[in-house]
Amino acid sequence: MLVIGVIYFNIQSILVIVVMSLGDFFSGNSGSETIGSAEAIGNGLKIPVLITLVISQYLFMLTPALFVIKKWHTTNVLKYLRVKMPPFSLIILAVLITLSLLPFCYYISELLLDLLGVPSSYRDVSEHLFAAKSNGQFIFLVFVVAITPAICEESFFRGYFQRTLERTAGMKSFIWTGILFGLFHMQPLGLITLSLLGLLFSYFYYRSKSIFPSSVAHFTNNFIALMLMYAPKKFGFILNGKISPWIVLLSLALAAALLIVFIKLSDNKEEYNSVVINN
Repeated sequence: MLVIGVIYFNIQSILVIVVMSLGDFFSGNSGSETIGSAEAIGNGLKIPVLITLVISQYLFMLTPALFVIKKWHTTNVLKYLRVKMPPFSLIILAVLITLSLLPFCYYISELLLDLLGVPSSYRDVSEHLFAAKSNGQFIFLVFVVAITPAICEESFFRGYFQRTLERTAGMKSFIWTGILFGLFHMQPLGLITLSLLGLLFSYFYYRSKSIFPSSVAHFTNNFIALMLMYAPKKFGFILNGKISPWIVLLSLALAAALLIVFIKLSDNKEEYNSVVINN
């Protein structure tokens, strides 16, 4: 996992820098803008950078994980990833639990940004890169930000790492996977919320014995984040951190209640699928 992570982050960073440098050079603005700044991203480099992010996830995260599974574990890769349909109620509950937890996540994130006095330029880069100005851009961003991570990151973290760790660590595997999921994103200000969501997705995977609940929940979280940037006039009160603490508490209570239902409906008595090494 560490090797794949190092390769992924380094190659992705290099590719993004190269793309932005070339775009800056051919646009005739070499030296006039800082690479990685909101101005540079907005200067016609948004689409190339997003394409680079997508390619790097499929080539340097998903592909190595699938290769390792097939090479060292089993030729039945889909079975190892647990690509099988669970009861549909578990998928619906996973989505509802994720939605119920989001107010708390946004509240904590905005609280940290305010407490630490993070400059607006920190937020400008994300807004320029992931905010859509048209329906076409929004659909493309859904593929980049919501669909791709739901496939690549879930296959890597849950399908490969957690699935392998379960064989020796059992239930503890979802805790390790959730925490590492937060650390893996290398976002210090989002470490708490990312780790919390990572724990939740990993628990969905552990209880349901299927990759679909965590993947759909992951997609839901990222899709809502895109919607908040795409329609700021409708949801701006959340982005500005003005959500009421009472709403946060109510949403946490709802998430806890739904999680109890998820636990009761999920069948955790199923034996782990035995997979022979080099099958």
